[in-house]
Amino acid sequence: MLYPVAAPAPVQAEAPAVRSAWNLLARAQCIVWDFDGPMAQLFVSEHGDGSSEAHLIADELIAVAAQHGPVPDEVRGNTDPHGVFRWYDRLANRPGAPARARAIAVEMRHALTARELKAAEHATPAPGADRLVRVWHGLGRRLAVASNNHADAVRRYLERASLERYFAGGPVIGRCDADTRRMKPDPWVLTEVVAATGLAVADHVMIGDSTADLGAADAVGMPFIGYHRTSAGREALADAGARTVVDSMVVLADGAATLGLQVC
Repeated sequence: MLYPVAAPAPVQAEAPAVRSAWNLLARAQCIVWDFDGPMAQLFVSEHGDGSSEAHLIADELIAVAAQHGPVPDEVRGNTDPHGVFRWYDRLANRPGAPARARAIAVEMRHALTARELKAAEHATPAPGADRLVRVWHGLGRRLAVASNNHADAVRRYLERASLERYFAGGPVIGRCDADTRRMKPDPWVLTEVVAATGLAVADHVMIGDSTADLGAADAVGMPFIGYHRTSAGREALADAGARTVVDSMVVLADGAATLGLQVC
């Protein structure tokens, strides 16, 4: 049986970002995954060409709003489904918001959740992510998810990818439908994870691909590894203050595997 080393020695790697990421993993007892991005590309096209359909879902949500009246310029053309939904949900939660605004937000929420559940059926794993899950579990360490997607979509993906058993007993926290103002960068999902694991905040490390993930981690003082498959995404994380940013989940899986060599 494998047991995690109580005080693992820092590992060495050529790239400073990789070395930093490996050292963060070495100190962690629980990986907290953002779902869409680090674990899988959720809104990937069903046609198998690797393209994203997020902009099409954003257009669908905008069309929901258009049925109720003019769409503001600041929303029209937004390609982020969560960005569109968040704008209307915040409008609906303002004091004195008209019933129309609340109706739009509710309809959008149902439409977004339905699309996330459908997308989970053909989401594409991030290369190396599945291996990191399995290696980390083999070390006897814990796994959690803190996502702005609906938790049922995350669970559906984990089941389809045969990963659900590795998260058994681990918290899978998704969007709070009762109050979507709690979506990241609000730290609510991370405080829920910490409460569920019972570990100290410093014993976790979050892997995220957005400035919202970074903001939530910073708000609770949780160690953070930034990941993005594009240079623009990595630059955005670094510009927002992320000190450790990698371009591959494979290097994180390799780092976890090196920890296994330190296990007796």
